[in-house]
Amino acid sequence: MPDTPGSDDLFAMPPLECGAPKSGFPQAEMFAQVAYQIVHDELLLDGVSRMNLATFCTTWVEDQARRLMDESLDKNIVDKDEYPQTAELEARCVRMLADLWHSPDPTATRGTSTTGSSEAAMLGGLAAKFRWRKRGGHGIPNFVCGPVQVCWEK
Repeated sequence: MPDTPGSDDLFAMPPLECGAPKSGFPQAEMFAQVAYQIVHDELLLDGVSRMNLATFCTTWVEDQARRLMDESLDKNIVDKDEYPQTAELEARCVRMLADLWHSPDPTATRGTSTTGSSEAAMLGGLAAKFRWRKRGGHGIPNFVCGPVQVCWEK
C-alpha cells in the first residue's frame, strides 16, 4: 500500500498514475477509498439515468430496497441448498407474478429469477416456444415483438 504522506490522495498522484488502469493491473496497490473514488468519478461522465426517458433500467428505488440488495450481494441465488430462504423468497415472487398474470394455478406455476433482462427475455421466449411445440406447432413460430431487447436477434 502507499505509505508516504499524501500518496493515498487521488489528486496528489503524479499524472501518469492518476485514473483507473486501462490495460492491466496497476503496478502498486491503492487504498480502497482511492479505487472507489476513481471509479465513482469516471462514472460521473455517464449520462444521468433519472433524466433518460428511454432507459429500461430502474432510475429510483426506495432506500429499503437498496439496503436489501446490499445485504444480499454475497448470496449465490443458484445455490438453493446453501440459501434456502432466498430460494423461498424467489418462489413467493414467482407465485405473486403468476397470480398477477392470472395463471390458472399460481401455486403450481414454474418460474425462476434471472440476473439480467436479456436472460429473462430469452427464458420467456423459450417458454413460449415450448408451449408452441406442445400445442403441435408447425412451421416457424410467429413471435412478434418490438425493437426493445437486443437478445431477440439471438
